[in-house]
Amino acid sequence: MRVAIYARHSTALQNSSSSDDQASSLPPLIDRLGGKVVGVYADPEISGYSRDRPELNRMLRDVRNGRIDIVVSESMDRVARDGEDIQWLGKMLRYSRVRLHTASEGEIDEIKLGVAGMLGGIYLANLQKKTIRGLEAVVAAGRSPGGRAYGYDKVVKHDAAGEPIRGLLSIDENKAETVRWICEQFASGRSSIAIAKDLNKRGVPGPRGGKWNASTIRGDPAKQVGILSNPLYRGRLVWKRREWRKNPESDRRERRYRLRDAADWMTVDVPELRIIDDALAERLDAEFARRARPGAEVPPEARNRKRHLLSGLIKCGECGSNYTISGKDYYRCAGVKERGTCSNTVSVRQAPLEAKVLEVLRSELLTPALIQVFVREFEREVTRLSRDREDRRPQLQTRLKAVEAEIGNLAANMLEGVVGPTLRAMLAAREQERATLLAQIAEQPTSTDAVVLTHPTIRRRFEEKVANLQASLDDPAIRAEAAEQIAALIESVTVHPDGQQSYIEVEATTSKLIDFATNENNPRRGSGRGCSIAVVAGTGFEPVTFRL
Repeated sequence: MRVAIYARHSTALQNSSSSDDQASSLPPLIDRLGGKVVGVYADPEISGYSRDRPELNRMLRDVRNGRIDIVVSESMDRVARDGEDIQWLGKMLRYSRVRLHTASEGEIDEIKLGVAGMLGGIYLANLQKKTIRGLEAVVAAGRSPGGRAYGYDKVVKHDAAGEPIRGLLSIDENKAETVRWICEQFASGRSSIAIAKDLNKRGVPGPRGGKWNASTIRGDPAKQVGILSNPLYRGRLVWKRREWRKNPESDRRERRYRLRDAADWMTVDVPELRIIDDALAERLDAEFARRARPGAEVPPEARNRKRHLLSGLIKCGECGSNYTISGKDYYRCAGVKERGTCSNTVSVRQAPLEAKVLEVLRSELLTPALIQVFVREFEREVTRLSRDREDRRPQLQTRLKAVEAEIGNLAANMLEGVVGPTLRAMLAAREQERATLLAQIAEQPTSTDAVVLTHPTIRRRFEEKVANLQASLDDPAIRAEAAEQIAALIESVTVHPDGQQSYIEVEATTSKLIDFATNENNPRRGSGRGCSIAVVAGTGFEPVTFRL
C-alpha cells in the first residue's frame, strides 16, 4: 500500500520542528498498515482552518492521479479543523478510494468524520473567544493588539519568566517628525495630494517603504484610519472598530469596513505614545470640518455601486496605476494625480472614452472568429460536464444508501436506551448529510443537451443588448445597474501615452461577451434591473484585446 504522510502546525510560536516531529512519529502506524511511504507533505505555520494549503493541495493532486492508497497523520486536527473542510476532505478521499488513518483515532470512517467536524467547530469557536479575550487583556494593559503603525518601533522585552511581552511600542522620532509635518501641512490648508507629492519628491519612504499615496495620508475620519485620523497619534489606543471575516467562497479573510457600534469599541489612553499635541489635533478637526461636504445620506443599497462606468477598470500604460476621475469629467493617472511618480500626464475625457469602449464592445470584440472560439470551447465544456454528471448521480445515491443505513443503526441504539450527547450529535450529523445528499440529487440535471445559437443570432442579440444598455445610461433610475453590467463585460481599459495623444487598449473575455448575448434577462427601462452575467464555459477562454 502506498502511504502519504501529512503533517501541519499552525504558527511560528510553536516548535519550528513540530511538523517534522509529527512525521517522524508515524512509522509504527505505517508498519501496522503494511505500507510504504511514497510522499511526505508538510504545511508548517499554516492554520488548519484554511483549505488553501500548498502541500495539502499537492497531496490531493497525487490522490486524484492515483499515486496514493492511504493518508496517515498524527491526528485529524492536523489534517483539518473546520467542520465543512473535514467533510469535504473525506469526500475527496472516498471518491478516489483512499483511506485515512491517524495515530490518535485509528482509521477515520464516516462517523468519526462527523464527530471530528463537530469537535473542530467547537474548538474553533472557543479559540476565537479565547483569542479575543487575550487581545482585550493586551489592549487593557496599553499594548498594541497587532498590526504596525507608522511612527512607532516594536520593543522587545521579557517578563520574569522569560516570556516575550507582546505589543510594546516606542516612538520613532524621525518618523514622528514626518507625522507632525503632515498634520501641520494639512491643518494649514494643503491637500493630501500635494503633501504626498512633496514627500515623494523629497524621497521620504512611505509606511511600507514605497511611495506615498494621498489616500494613505487622508484616510477616513469616520473609520479613524490614515495618518491624519489615527487616534494613536493623539495618545488613544482604539481597538475593535473593524473585524476580519473569512469569505467561504475564496477561503480568505476579508476586511469588512462596516464599523462596529461605537459602544463595542475599546479605548485606552496611552499618553507615552502621543505624537501630536491637543492644539494640533484641534486644528486638524477644524480643517476636516471645514472641508466636509454637506449632503444627503447615501442609501445603503447605493454605497458600493460604481459612480462611473469605467471605475476601477482604466489602467495607465506607463506605470500600471489606476486612472481615476479628476475634476468634473476627466480621467487621470493616479500616479501623477496623487503621488507625482508617473510621467504619463495624458488626461482622457470621460464621455468620449465611454462611448469608444461601448463601440469596441459592439463592433470589434464579437467577430465571427471569436464566436467560433466560444462555440468550440463551449461544446468541449458541455462534453466534460456531461461526463461528470453521469458519474455524480450514482455516487450520490450510493452514499445516500450508506447514510440511511447509519441513521437506522443509530436510531436502533437510541431505542435500546443507548442515548448520550455524542450519539445525538452523530445522528444529527447524519440527518444533515442525508438532507444535503437529497438536495444534490434533486439538483442533478436530467438532460445535458445544450443549444448553441448560430453566429448571426449571437451577434445580433449582443448588438441589441449593448444598444439597450447604452440607452439605459441616460436614465438615472437604472444607470447604476446598466453601468455595472457593461463594466462586467470588460477586463481592463489601458491608456497608453503617445506624445501629446494616446491610444486605448480594451480587453475583454470572450465567454462573458457571448454569455451576455445568450442570456434572456434583458434590462428593461424603468425596471431597476439589469441583465445578469455568468461565465457559462470553462477556463479555455483567454482575454482578447482591441486597440483604437
